[in-house]
Amino acid sequence: MSYQVLALKYRPQTFEDVIGQSHVTITLSNAISFNRVAHAILFTGPRGTGKTTIARILAKSMNCIKGPIPKPCNKCKSCTSITLSNAGDVFEIDGASNNSVDQIRELRENITYLPLLSKFKIYIIDEVHMLSIAAFNALLKTLEEPPSHVIFILATTEAHKIPLTILSRCQRHDLRRISVSEISDHLLYLCKLEDYNISSESTNLIASEADGSIRDSLSLFDRIISSSHTKEITYENILQNLGIIDRKIIFDMSFALLKSNGVKIFKLIDKVYELGFDLKKFYSGIIKHFRNLVVIKICEKDTNSTDISDHDKKIITSMVSSLSQMRLNQILNILLKEETIINFSSHTKTAVEMAFLKLIDTNPALEIDEMIDKLSLLTQKISDKLLKNDVPENIDKNFIETLPQKIEPELGITHQDKLHTVPSSFSKVQVKHESEIKPDSKEIKHFEKKDIKKKNYKKDWKGFIEYVDKRSSLLSSILFKSKFKEISDTYISFELNTNSFEVNKIKSKKETLEKLCYDFFEKKLKLNIIKNSSGFKNPETNVKNPINSKNEILNHPIVIHALKTFKGTLVAP
Repeated sequence: MSYQVLALKYRPQTFEDVIGQSHVTITLSNAISFNRVAHAILFTGPRGTGKTTIARILAKSMNCIKGPIPKPCNKCKSCTSITLSNAGDVFEIDGASNNSVDQIRELRENITYLPLLSKFKIYIIDEVHMLSIAAFNALLKTLEEPPSHVIFILATTEAHKIPLTILSRCQRHDLRRISVSEISDHLLYLCKLEDYNISSESTNLIASEADGSIRDSLSLFDRIISSSHTKEITYENILQNLGIIDRKIIFDMSFALLKSNGVKIFKLIDKVYELGFDLKKFYSGIIKHFRNLVVIKICEKDTNSTDISDHDKKIITSMVSSLSQMRLNQILNILLKEETIINFSSHTKTAVEMAFLKLIDTNPALEIDEMIDKLSLLTQKISDKLLKNDVPENIDKNFIETLPQKIEPELGITHQDKLHTVPSSFSKVQVKHESEIKPDSKEIKHFEKKDIKKKNYKKDWKGFIEYVDKRSSLLSSILFKSKFKEISDTYISFELNTNSFEVNKIKSKKETLEKLCYDFFEKKLKLNIIKNSSGFKNPETNVKNPINSKNEILNHPIVIHALKTFKGTLVAP
């Protein structure tokens, strides 16, 4: 007998032998056991997943001399004839070549005759979606109410092309793609039967190339065996024979992209190009790889969505542990957008290089929580720096008193957005810092009262805020939003209508404010701070703006100084 390929030699002969389709085989076994087999059955699914094989096993089970029985004997004349494809009562029809209406009419005439040797006449129509519309219409009535001795078994890879009127008359079973691990285990089992030595890594590679098809994996394995002079099959031999890009190159490229290593990226692309691999296929492999990274990052180990080996899954799990979900999503989105350009480019290598360079030039996206943390830290640093800065010693005090301390917002600008500017000529002036006042220390130094004339302030809450503003614009800007509650001989109570950051800032400077209270009210008062989350704004606490007209602003010394320095002219009042 001539050589028999592995796909035929090891074709399953019982439902138990079928790989990865237990949801179908168990259903059919139960249907046979309880005598509930439908008169029309449709098997649909990807190529090489067992549609025709299961149809043959079902035919054996129904026509076995011991049957109908879930497990055919494979010894009787009916079973052996089906195995050898010469059974007189089982007809395998190719839908692609027997798709005319005349051939279907002939089939309709023949089904009226009883089976010759078996219990049932079974028609297996493969690639049934290839039948013409007229042929489907001719089959319609027969399929709905066939004779009791006839069973139709239809098989197709494209069920969506079958008319709904046909689908509604069939019991449908969807076959799934077979996982890499299932194919790999099956190949290892066959290697033992064939007395070949092969590693699990090698069978995983073959299984990955099979794309969920057990028949494809056996065809590839047949090819590899033919190229081997010994019983030892190596990983390198498989790569060379099947023209597969080594997974190591895919992993190396992903590491280079994540580390923004441009030199490594160019070297790897050159290596793939020199080995003669299709760069478009290589790019698709990178997309698939990053898709696996995203899935494993989200689902970790609880997923079957990645068609990769357990060994690769462990590597990827370790790889994504230090990566953010947003960064992986960003990379995958860029790769997908650039794929169209690569597919239509006449300079594939350059297009692939530019796609990868674009990816490493893109700044990593920050997650929302990380952005909030960084902004909070930045705000804290800026606030602390502003709080520490004081007025330069050697600036004329009369000039200081005329500086604009507050300008009321006109276009929704909040009080805390105001910044005090000083001409560049003062940049080298030594500045005193408020850090000299140490709120946490037991002994607090007294402020020099000579710099501030308290008699100019009214002895109330508004006046106190104006007084604080001369020392710290940040603290005054927060107090500006407060609502005065009451004052006694021992304490002042006020309500803060602001966010938690500013409330914490006031609380951290509580001793400083109490010292300012002592200097202003000339008696020792404790601060009682109440936080109001409702955001109420008290109009009575508004501090009067020292500059309340455009003319005063235009006549301000800083404005006049700027006009003289830059030789500017007044355009509009």
